[in-house]
Amino acid sequence: MSFFQLVSREMHGSLRRLVLMSGLGGASNAAILAAVNSGAEAAGAGNVSLVAATVFVLALLIFIKTQHYILIATTVEIEAIIHKVRVRLMDQVRHSELLPLDAIGRAAVVAAITKESGVLTQATNMIAFSGQGVVLVLFVALYVAYLSFAAFAISFVIICVAGGMYYFRSKQLAGETREAATWENRLFDRLIDLLDGFKEVRLNKPRSDDLFYDVLEVSRNAANLKMRSQAESFKQLVFYQSAMYLLLAAVVFAVPVFAETKGGSIIKIVPALMFVVGVFMGVVQTIPVLRAADAAAENIERLEAKLREIAERAPTAPEEPVRQFNKIEMRNVMFRYRDKSSDAVFQVGPFDFTLQSGELVFITGGNGSGKSTFFKLLAGLYQPDYGEIFLDGMRVDDRTRDVYRSLISAIFVDYHLFQRLYGVADPDPAEVDRLLKQFQLGDKTRLVNGEFRTLDLSAGQRKRLALIVSLLEKRPILLLDEWTADQDPEFRRKFYDELLPMMTSAGKTVVAITHDDRYLDERDLPARRLRMDEGRFVGQQ
Repeated sequence: MSFFQLVSREMHGSLRRLVLMSGLGGASNAAILAAVNSGAEAAGAGNVSLVAATVFVLALLIFIKTQHYILIATTVEIEAIIHKVRVRLMDQVRHSELLPLDAIGRAAVVAAITKESGVLTQATNMIAFSGQGVVLVLFVALYVAYLSFAAFAISFVIICVAGGMYYFRSKQLAGETREAATWENRLFDRLIDLLDGFKEVRLNKPRSDDLFYDVLEVSRNAANLKMRSQAESFKQLVFYQSAMYLLLAAVVFAVPVFAETKGGSIIKIVPALMFVVGVFMGVVQTIPVLRAADAAAENIERLEAKLREIAERAPTAPEEPVRQFNKIEMRNVMFRYRDKSSDAVFQVGPFDFTLQSGELVFITGGNGSGKSTFFKLLAGLYQPDYGEIFLDGMRVDDRTRDVYRSLISAIFVDYHLFQRLYGVADPDPAEVDRLLKQFQLGDKTRLVNGEFRTLDLSAGQRKRLALIVSLLEKRPILLLDEWTADQDPEFRRKFYDELLPMMTSAGKTVVAITHDDRYLDERDLPARRLRMDEGRFVGQQ
């Protein structure tokens, strides 16, 4: 999909009105040129042409009016289009599923919403400029044809040949532009690695060096592609400029040889053609920008098609969330995950697991045993490849998955803590203050107008705040993935001795992944303990 197709499909205002105003703008340009030529001819004869002056003033007023409208209207339309596309993409992202979204990659999504939309903004005024240029060239062409058909014919041939060569070469360069954009997305991935993994990078010099050399290679490839495409674009600009100078030379030197001209017509034709040459140069220089806008529009359309396909298969959120359940059953559930980098296949299951309302379940096991993957299956974020999940006898599928999810709050290892308290309508300030004090955060942050005053907290404190948010959501099931890993010994004991009993006594169903075997052995919690190894449950207490 081209930039112009995107604009025509998405714009709210009248495209016909915008085209009309662009046409008037081009016509006013041509009228200004004709008036100046006519006035100059009269001045050469020692006269002042009031008609030419009147036409000049009227054309100038029309030019000013049309330029104001076109520049403002195109800016408003493009920004409205970008807003609509951004919001639509983000809406499709939030309705997507975890695995296919991971397959698309963060770089492609972020680039489409930020970088690609910025490219569209840069191309805003090019539409109006190109439209006016076409109209201006049409009027000037008629003017030149009136003065000398031979000059018109030579000009037409040279412009068509040069324009055709430029167009076909530009189509070849479009592929290089898209490839350069792909490498820039890879560079964004490396930047995310550097920022998200800064601690690991700073701690390990070989890793830091390897990552930097990878960044260097990706950046070099992106730069080389852009330099090659830009160099070709500049060569094309020089070629087209030379063609325009050849056009002027042909009119000045060749037309008088092969055709008779009316008195002084060449003197009138040359300024008109120089005016057109200036317009053509401007239009030609916008072509790389429009080419980049075409590539951006194609990337946006490609991403939106993928997201739309995912979103169409995604379940529809329930009107009212479910607030209670009796039993969740996993029956022979298996899940396979293919690693993108190595194509290795990892499998967890089969799981035959039952979770009763009000239960407290601890899951232990070594790293890589499949605990977090099991959690994502239990949370409904991954769909089983085999087997089924039932909620109170109802099969959990695409139609009912969001109903099932509405039961669950979860804090994963890679959790994200939002600044605002999204999804919790009218939280009780007294309850919030009580929880902040109970979690020893009362002097660290507070909730003001639905937003936490600060998230500048330690890792353990951020997890405590995340747990407070989960409790405020008041969902019956709470999943905790290594929640205690970042807590100090004092608060870890508080979690097992005070917080867990408080949650279970309130009817909360808690499933927690933990390595705290010693803490569990020292306490007589009314809980079920499951141990995982190599993707399966291998023991129960």
